Amino acid sequence: MKSTGARPSRFPVALALLAAAVGLRAAEPSAVPDLPRPTPEQAAWQDAELGMFIHFDIEVFDTNYQHAPDPNTRRTPMGAISPSKFNPRKLNTDQWLKVARDLGAKYAVFTTKHSSGFLMWQSDLYPFGVRQSPWHDGQGDVVQEFLASCKKYHIEPGLYCSAGGHSYWNLHHGPVTYRHGEISGNPADVTNFLDMDSRMYADLFQKAGPVSYLWLDGGVDPLGDRLTPIIEQYEPHAVCFNGPSGGVPAGLARWSGNEIGYAPYPCWNTINITDDQKDRGAGEPDGKYWIPVEGNVPLRYHIWMWRADDEDKILSLSSLMTMYLETVGRGANFIINANIDPEGRVPAADAKRLAELGALIRKWFGHSLAETNGTGSQVELKLSRPGDINFVTIMEDIRQGQRIRRYTVEGKVDGTWRELCSGQSVGHKRIQSFDRVRVSAVRLRVTEAAAEPVIQKLAVYNIQTLPPDPNNPATLAQEQKKTAPGAPPPAAGNPK
Repeated sequence: MKSTGARPSRFPVALALLAAAVGLRAAEPSAVPDLPRPTPEQAAWQDAELGMFIHFDIEVFDTNYQHAPDPNTRRTPMGAISPSKFNPRKLNTDQWLKVARDLGAKYAVFTTKHSSGFLMWQSDLYPFGVRQSPWHDGQGDVVQEFLASCKKYHIEPGLYCSAGGHSYWNLHHGPVTYRHGEISGNPADVTNFLDMDSRMYADLFQKAGPVSYLWLDGGVDPLGDRLTPIIEQYEPHAVCFNGPSGGVPAGLARWSGNEIGYAPYPCWNTINITDDQKDRGAGEPDGKYWIPVEGNVPLRYHIWMWRADDEDKILSLSSLMTMYLETVGRGANFIINANIDPEGRVPAADAKRLAELGALIRKWFGHSLAETNGTGSQVELKLSRPGDINFVTIMEDIRQGQRIRRYTVEGKVDGTWRELCSGQSVGHKRIQSFDRVRVSAVRLRVTEAAAEPVIQKLAVYNIQTLPPDPNNPATLAQEQKKTAPGAPPPAAGNPK
């Protein structure tokens, strides 16, 4: 799971910027051979920070559906929805990717096959997909249009393809139960399903061509040694979210453990297990495997696919900004879902909110008051003149591993150093807030580290923040977790 040497990155701009920033250092850090490090692809993916999920499935064309057959209801199982209903007359993937660009997303992930089993690309795998629909007379290919728009808007493409959820197959073939990385049913039916799953991935990856990121939902380990060779052949440079536990060439990524838009703190890139159904949460500072974290949330909370009359569920700008701080600001990536409506577009209200979030992120963190970098246990940042600050950003050079274990940030107030905040993990990026204070300098003191710290960036800001949203689901969930019986004591350091 450690880096296996240089490979071409699917995030070339991100890697170039990272290299330029690191090039400012006066000297290279001391080598630590046994410290886990990211692959070049993982490092570039982490540098992208922000992504946009794009959920679209045939279910948005039939409101009278259900996820599985139920003898007690007459509602339609998703896999029984006629492909003739799929006809997004105004589908415009350029509009999707423009929304992603306005958000500031550096990558986008499209649901090529979700729980219904409907195939969004031209395929002969089975007769349930765009080929059987009236859209473009059965000749359309949403995946190819998505990929072309990603290229046009310079956003790295990612493909979601669930391993387990498959309403169509279970209706028309021997049914199996496939949940959370476990599959059961008649042995012949299980073998038949896994054969289909393997052919599905090979067909999709071969026709899509190289992408940057694979989002493999549902737990892929039942596929055993079938999937890894397919990824190695067709997608060797794609970071895999919840990928095979044996690893893939470009490396794995893992879930934050919730769909509420926050990562736990401290948040470690390393962990000692690789099971995609278990390697969640905070990780371990001395873990063997580099598997970074991604947090996610649907913009319409908590709805992943479009439904009518749900605009009131769009998360507030305050909630989304808090989620950004509690994912990207804790060293994780953050991916926000955009629903596609039956016309084939991101609804106007959703596009507006995502653009507002992108603008706010740029307003807050686009320009620092001052910044520097350096190596060693202490890095000092002098302001050109005393100024008010209330946020600090710390970035490690993660290509050298995650080295910091505990730190304190101090400000020089009237000639005296005063603690502003403290914490444990830093990793790709740590953003912390504190009470506004006027300082002439700031210093980072690393009090515990696995090796010589390599600080890619230390920056300070003076930000006019938004009032907190009392209904923010991420905040409510974390507060509930803290007060639950048997909850562990809070981590040391400012948790903001």
